[in-house]
Amino acid sequence: MQIKPLPQTPRRVDISEWNDETEAFLRPMNGFEALVFNDYFVKFYRKDDAPEERFDAGFKAALLALVDADGKPLLTEADKSAVRAASFLPFFRMFSVGLAETAPDGEEFETAKKN
Repeated sequence: MQIKPLPQTPRRVDISEWNDETEAFLRPMNGFEALVFNDYFVKFYRKDDAPEERFDAGFKAALLALVDADGKPLLTEADKSAVRAASFLPFFRMFSVGLAETAPDGEEFETAKKN
């Protein structure tokens, strides 16, 4: 059996609240990376978890997936405090862009969003 490769096209993410001069992209992820990204999504939206745990999940997802126009990671651990003090809107956009391609369709996706 021949396995089809995943799409390799970076997708733009608006991070204007963090920096309006840098273009940000969600890099192509393999299946394992997409699974990790989806786990971070679940943790980020889990309202019963502590806010710090939720922030850490969003930040880890951004470390994993956000790159600049050259494909270089957009953030490092050194950016954590600055991001924590800034708007979280880019996290929401990043997950929306990422899940549009990696999440299951239909009822499974809606269930994941609710949980």
